[in-house]
Amino acid sequence: MGMKLDYQPYKSPEGWYSFVFPEYWELEVIEGIPAFFDPNGAGAFLISAFRNVVDEEYDLTEELTRFLHQHKIEYDEDKVASFENAEGTSVKACEFISEGRFWMVYILGNGNKLLVCTYNSDESPDRELAQILTTMVSSIRFYQYD
Repeated sequence: MGMKLDYQPYKSPEGWYSFVFPEYWELEVIEGIPAFFDPNGAGAFLISAFRNVVDEEYDLTEELTRFLHQHKIEYDEDKVASFENAEGTSVKACEFISEGRFWMVYILGNGNKLLVCTYNSDESPDRELAQILTTMVSSIRFYQYD
């Protein structure tokens, strides 16, 4: 593409989080889970949101381990990026291949809220798509309310 992309905002129906996605991408809600995709692409970005009703923080290692286990992948700390962003959101991320599909998974925790962001595709993302996905995930903001 080589040109500057325009992004549009998305705010979750629950009002827990927001982020941006490319204006030319489409949004489809599948069983309550928003899926974002390039209509000419080979993959989809999905976000599942959870809130711990007992107001405890999520254990991101446990959540990522559980997610990987569903794909018959063993958790390996050396293959996981772990960091905290400027707003205090904890993040764990990794990539893997499962049943011939490429997966990127980001687990984000902020207080008693958890987001599981996945991108899966028949092919690995090129540099441009990787930058788009990074922009999307980096733009995620949690909203705090009682």
